[in-house]
Amino acid sequence: MMMKDLHRKLGPIIRNKDLVQVAFSFFISAIIGVIYSFMIIDETIGGYIHKILPSREGPDLHQYLPVVITVLIYSYFNQKKKRRNVLEKISFTCLQIIIAIASCIFSLILLLLIQQHFMRAAG
Repeated sequence: MMMKDLHRKLGPIIRNKDLVQVAFSFFISAIIGVIYSFMIIDETIGGYIHKILPSREGPDLHQYLPVVITVLIYSYFNQKKKRRNVLEKISFTCLQIIIAIASCIFSLILLLLIQQHFMRAAG
């Protein structure tokens, strides 16, 4: 009896099609973060970003504002047609933002390590 109730509650959430859509939306958020880290590494685009969002003492939280805004826009258009309550939409958007920022930070660290490795090999 108890298992049936749990299945009834989780039934609409756990569908293969929905699971693929959720995974794909998180994947897109991660791609947004990786693209932003490539933009930071690029000297011309990175220069524009640092002129628009200056940082005096290392990376500030507002440096990740373009990632957050991009994911918010993507999440808005992605969830516009979904039937979820407001709390689910907000939590889903927050998860997407966290994934995008984490992927940005991890890919930025990875890119800097690769760049440092090639500079040591060349020098």
